[in-house]
Amino acid sequence: MKCLVTGAGGFIGRYLVEKLLERGCEVFAVDQAAPDMPAASGLHCMALDVQDAAQTTKLFEDVRPEAVFHLAAQSYPGASWEQPALTYNVNVLGSIHVMEAARRLNPAPRTLVVCSSAEYVEHAGAEPIREDTLLRPTTPYGISKLAEDHAALLYHQHYGLPTIRIRPFFLIGPRKRGDVSSDFARGIVAIERGVQETLSVGNLEIVRDLLDVRDGVEAFWTLAQKGVAGEVYNICSGQGYSLRQVLDRYRALAVKPVREQLDPKLIRPIDEKARLGDPGKLKALGWVPAIPIERTIEDILVYWRAQAT
Repeated sequence: MKCLVTGAGGFIGRYLVEKLLERGCEVFAVDQAAPDMPAASGLHCMALDVQDAAQTTKLFEDVRPEAVFHLAAQSYPGASWEQPALTYNVNVLGSIHVMEAARRLNPAPRTLVVCSSAEYVEHAGAEPIREDTLLRPTTPYGISKLAEDHAALLYHQHYGLPTIRIRPFFLIGPRKRGDVSSDFARGIVAIERGVQETLSVGNLEIVRDLLDVRDGVEAFWTLAQKGVAGEVYNICSGQGYSLRQVLDRYRALAVKPVREQLDPKLIRPIDEKARLGDPGKLKALGWVPAIPIERTIEDILVYWRAQAT
C-alpha cells in the first residue's frame, strides 16, 4: 500500500511511519521540513506545508497515495491560546487543503483524519467517554479539532471521500517531550545523576487514559484496514491511571530515592479530575492493546537515561 503521512516528523508520526514500513508499505513521510529519518526501503521523506494549498495539491497528484494519515497539526492546547490564528490555519485550513487534494484523485484515497479527545465536553462522571458523547471543547485547539472533525465528515457526506476520523486520548512512550510522563522520567534521571534533588509535581490525583504510542499506531493501521468510512473512533486504553500511580511506578524503577515537591505552577485549575475513553468501537474491529503500562513507563525511563549519557 502506498501511504502518505502528514506530520510525520512528530511524536506519533514517527512511530506510525515505522509501523507502516514494518507492514510492507511504501511511505511518503512529509512535514514542514523533510523528516530526518534513517534510510529505509520504501521510505520517501519530503517537505510539505499543508497551509499551502497549491503545494499540497501537487504533492498528492505526484504521489497518488492509496491511504492518507493526516497528523499535521498545531497540537499543543496551551499554545493555542497564544497562537489561535496559527492553530486554526494549520488545523482547519491545512486539513481542508489535504481533503481537497485527496478528493480530486481518482480513486480517492482512504483518508484518516486525526482529530482529538479535546473535542469532548468536560466530563465530571466516571463513565468512559464514547464517540457519541457531547462535543464541547474548552480551548482554541479543541475548537480547531472539532472544526476539522466536522469538515472530514462533511467531505465524506458531500464528496464521497472515504474519511475516517480518529480521536486519540493520551498516547505516551519513548521520544515524547512535554507531557507529564516524560517530565517525570527526565526529572528522575536528573536526580539519579545528581543534577537535582527533588522532583517538581502538580496535582497527582488527576486520572488519565494512557495508551502506549506503539499500540496507538497499531490502532491507526487497524482503522486503515477495517475502519468504516464516515465513522469516528476513539483511540484509548479504556483504563484510568492517576498521576500518583504513574509516579509510584517510576519511583520503583529509580536507582535513587525520589522526593517530590509540590510546584503550584504545575497545578492548572482547568485540568479535569478524570478523563477516560471508551475504546469499544475500535476493539470491535479486532484491535486490542498489547503493551502494559508498566512496560511503557520502563521504556520511557530507559530512553531518557540513554539521552543523558
